[in-house]
Amino acid sequence: MSTSNGSAGAGGSPACGPPECSFCRGDFIITAEVYRDEDLVVIEDVKPAGRTHWLVMPLRHIRSVEDLTPSDLPLYRKMLAIREQLLATHYPDLTPVSRHYRLRSGFHRGERDVHLLGPVKFHVPDVISVKHLHLHVIVDLNSMIKGLKYPMWNEFIFAKSETVLKRLEEEERRAKGAPALGGGGSGAGHTEL
Repeated sequence: MSTSNGSAGAGGSPACGPPECSFCRGDFIITAEVYRDEDLVVIEDVKPAGRTHWLVMPLRHIRSVEDLTPSDLPLYRKMLAIREQLLATHYPDLTPVSRHYRLRSGFHRGERDVHLLGPVKFHVPDVISVKHLHLHVIVDLNSMIKGLKYPMWNEFIFAKSETVLKRLEEEERRAKGAPALGGGGSGAGHTEL
């Protein structure tokens, strides 16, 4: 396991993103790298909230989950596929039933405008500390207090990885002119994500 700083250790260049991004700037501490390829790096979180706490990060700068677009679907699907490969390798006993209570996987939400009714909206500030997209993969949460930081029950603060995938796929369908899946309300669901 190596210890390195920032994007030099992550395979990017310090100029890959804006100055606010500690990952791109090279100030982000990487304690252990779990996986790397030309698009992604998976590292262990410096302050793990569970028995395992990985961060799946694209090397290309994307600020937050709010900035993902349908054009990012191949990269996002790859992030989920790598998560599944790592889980299968490290936790072969994780079943569909045990995933429900043993696994937390998602994103802290970035700043965004939330529409209430028609033109009425309010601005929601960041709840992200690292301004570079990172998918949390937490297995066996180690305390309920830490669990409050990753609330799977509150997508206003923490977006589930599967919900993000559905949103991007729905946006892609709309962009191609295909009808929405799942009946009405899909547009309203997008504003809440």
